[in-house]
Amino acid sequence: MALPAAAYPAGAGDPAGNNGTVKITPLAEDDGIPQNTPHVSCAFDIEWYGFDEGADIVSTVVFTMQAPTSDVGLSSTEPSHVFVGGDPASGAGTDFDGEATYTLGFTGRPDTQHGYHVKVTVSTPGSQGADTKDKVFWVSPCEETPPPPSS
Repeated sequence: MALPAAAYPAGAGDPAGNNGTVKITPLAEDDGIPQNTPHVSCAFDIEWYGFDEGADIVSTVVFTMQAPTSDVGLSSTEPSHVFVGGDPASGAGTDFDGEATYTLGFTGRPDTQHGYHVKVTVSTPGSQGADTKDKVFWVSPCEETPPPPSS
């Protein structure tokens, strides 16, 4: 069981336990509050919180499709690697370590009610505790840009 943030004196840093979490948020939502959004548009942010310090604390990001849309083709934008080791883990749960924007592309039909079901796996070797974090969420289909009028 993790100790509450108050159990760590100011500046103590690097608490024991399974440090680090990732959050899925709407694109450019910068409210400073770690939260997960289970339904996002095709462009969204992943935020990293509470990872340990170190020049080699780099997350590898991989997306995969999940049922009921597991047969859909998936493409994503970079980055596939994100540096998150810029400071010690604070233990407070709001220790922001990084953010990256992703835009997913799909070939295939979405679920009629929710869109596309996607899993992100973030592997961060060298972090204290579990090196792999997963989130499963829904992504709305991208708005298609109409073709320019012919002249």
